[in-house]
Amino acid sequence: MADGFRLTRRWAALALLAPPLAVFLMFFVAPLVSLFWVSFHAPSQTELFGAELTVEHYATIFTDPFYHTIILRTLSTGGVILLLCLVLGYATAYVLAPLPQRQRLFLLLLLVVPLMVSNVVRAYGWIAILGRQGLINSLLRDTGLIDRPLLLLNSFEAVSFGLMTILLPYMVISVANALNAIDVQYREAAQSLRANPFKTFVHVTWPLSSPGVASGMLLVFLLTLSAYVTITLLGGPRMKLLVSLVFDAVGAFRWPLAAAISFVLLALALVISALILAVLRPQRVQGRG
Repeated sequence: MADGFRLTRRWAALALLAPPLAVFLMFFVAPLVSLFWVSFHAPSQTELFGAELTVEHYATIFTDPFYHTIILRTLSTGGVILLLCLVLGYATAYVLAPLPQRQRLFLLLLLVVPLMVSNVVRAYGWIAILGRQGLINSLLRDTGLIDRPLLLLNSFEAVSFGLMTILLPYMVISVANALNAIDVQYREAAQSLRANPFKTFVHVTWPLSSPGVASGMLLVFLLTLSAYVTITLLGGPRMKLLVSLVFDAVGAFRWPLAAAISFVLLALALVISALILAVLRPQRVQGRG
C-alpha cells in the first residue's frame, strides 16, 4: 500500500514537472543547440548558412587582434560598471537597510520607478544631457568656462556612466534585501566580543550579505553584456562591444559568425558568473560552503 502511494506521488510529481520541462527544452535548450550548430557552418550568399562545416569563425575570434580588443573592452566595461555599482549600491543599501520598514520600502520604490522607463528613453535622456548642445555643455558655455563643446558622448566614460545609472537599482535592491535579512543579534554578539565597527563589517555583515551581493553583481554584469541599445546610443560607432558585433553580423546576414560571437559572449558570461560565485561563496550563509 505504501509502495503504491509513493509510486502515485512520483508519477504526480513527474506529471507536474513535464510541462515546464517541455517548455524549457523546446524554447530554450533547442534554440541554443540549433544556434550552436549554425556557428560551425560556412556563410552562404543565398541561405542563412552554408552546408560546409568549419571552425573558421571561432578561429578568427580567438586569433584576430581586433576581436581580442573587443573582448578586452567588453570585460573592462563590465568590470568598471560592476565596481561602480557595487561600491555605490552597497553604500546606498547599507544606509537604507536599518531604516523603518515604511520609509525603506518607499525609498526602494523610488529606486524601482526608473526601471519602468524604457532603456531607450533613458539613453536619449543622457544624450540630451551629454550632447554637444546638451545641458552640461550649454551650462559650461554660458558660464564662460569653455569656448567649444566638450566631447562627452561616444566614449567609454559615457557608456560606463549611463549603464551604471541604469543598472544601479538592481544592486541596491539585492543588497538591501540581504542586509535587512541579517539578524541584529549577530552584530551585537560581535560587539560584545569587542569587535570594532570595521571588524564587525568584515567578519559579520559582509559575509552574511554575500548572497545579495552575488545576485546583484550577476544581474549587473549579465545585463551589461546584453545592453546593446545603451551602448550604441551613448558609445556611437567607435565604442563596439561583443553584443554590438553580434548585431552587426546579423545585419550583414553573416549568421554563422553572429552565432559564434554569441557563444563566445555566453562563455564569458558563464566564466565570470562562476568566478563571482567562487569568490563570494554565497552558499556558505546557508551552511553549504
